[in-house]
Amino acid sequence: MDISKKTKKISVRFPQRLKAEMQTALIKSGYGLHGKSRWLQEVVTTFLQQPNFIDYVEHGIDINQAELSSLEAFYLDYHTLQLLKIAFVKVRVKYPLFEGVQSAIIRAAIVYHVMLK
Repeated sequence: MDISKKTKKISVRFPQRLKAEMQTALIKSGYGLHGKSRWLQEVVTTFLQQPNFIDYVEHGIDINQAELSSLEAFYLDYHTLQLLKIAFVKVRVKYPLFEGVQSAIIRAAIVYHVMLK
């Protein structure tokens, strides 16, 4: 089996407003709602290439847990998952007590992308 074709389903909680902005960005970028996972892979990959991405993830820490009312599921490819694992370790080194690192990275990547557009 080709490991580069392997995907894994992940779920992330979002504030309702961020979910709506994500859906708008998806449609505007031409992916439509069926291309959500491909769009997210590109957004996360671009975000994690930023030298200061950890500074943006820090903003994901500040989100009120009560606002995370909307659950979204995505399928990420092996390459994106590896990038997330590396980023996870970098964030944990800087913020050892921070919980929900993977979800915060993904939320921060989406916020970063929406702010750029």
